[in-house]
Amino acid sequence: MKFHHPQRSQPQASGRLYCLARMTSLLLSFGSCAPTAHALELEWVIVSDPGNPPDHTGYGAVPYAFQIAKTEVTLAQYAEFLNAVAASDTRNLWSPSFKNAPVASMMRERILIDRTGEPGAYRYSVPPEAAQQPASFIGFFEAMRFANWVHNGQGAADTESGAYAISKNQGLAVHSPDARVWIPTEDEWYKAAYYHPESQGGPVGGYWQFPTRSNVPPAVKSAGDPEPNAASFGGYAGEKGHTSYDFLPVASLPNAGSYYGTFDQGGNVWEWNEAVIFQKQRGMRGGSTPHTIDKLRSSVRSSASPERRYPDTGFRLARALPAPGPAPSARATAPSATPTPAPAPQPASPLKP
Repeated sequence: MKFHHPQRSQPQASGRLYCLARMTSLLLSFGSCAPTAHALELEWVIVSDPGNPPDHTGYGAVPYAFQIAKTEVTLAQYAEFLNAVAASDTRNLWSPSFKNAPVASMMRERILIDRTGEPGAYRYSVPPEAAQQPASFIGFFEAMRFANWVHNGQGAADTESGAYAISKNQGLAVHSPDARVWIPTEDEWYKAAYYHPESQGGPVGGYWQFPTRSNVPPAVKSAGDPEPNAASFGGYAGEKGHTSYDFLPVASLPNAGSYYGTFDQGGNVWEWNEAVIFQKQRGMRGGSTPHTIDKLRSSVRSSASPERRYPDTGFRLARALPAPGPAPSARATAPSATPTPAPAPQPASPLKP
């Protein structure tokens, strides 16, 4: 049976953050790490080539250079956020689903983020094997509050204003002009995923169909596989999707990045973007592990109500290019506005019969 999200609109054809947790053993435990301002860093890539045109779907044009997170926010990173601001969790940033997440069999027994203690003294921890998986069960509200937290300097920072004025605009808020970080706009997300200038070896028109620098459907591969045209998804065209939520650790297909160096923009988890769709929903792109290959295509977009939290939906952040001067708290790893192109993709493995 094909997997569908409840109440998520059907896709429309149209157009290391890493935790600086103190580890004293092989077990990763955020419960033993006191929240520290600026302890969490994002790893960024630069999306240059300002003023690029859109593709035939009308998406992807961005008149400025910017940065986008190399990976999706991970469970370890989200748990650090919770430990910093959710000792009482009056905003329900933690969901019981984190403790009873679905597995391939659909039995709800896998722990993603555990919560212990009493209200006012809650602590959060992630099983070591899940730490670098993308955070899922994240709604648009949670993504906005995470962005506000990073914008405001982390630690015990405010989650309700800063990048997003949540109390004023609720689930339809867009980032403020002076936001230090934000959820990518749809054009920003799309450009980072699919654009590759023809002058730099990209396809005719400058846009790939898949965010692995390819017009050929990627192959399903396991973490660490060197295949450059690979992703985590649930089946090929004409096949039924499966119900596996065994997401790969972020950036674990080391050669399967976009032209600008992002990873997992196709498959793993759907990612929120700032688009407002149907006047009340927020945009999603990229497909996920339970979905079939077609959801990874540039021509497919989806949307959902901002309060919805799905087992295969997460996010990444974007920001403006840092101004010259002292290094900011969220560290950029690219040295200049000119990206280092990823290795040229090779032909994909044959499609499944």
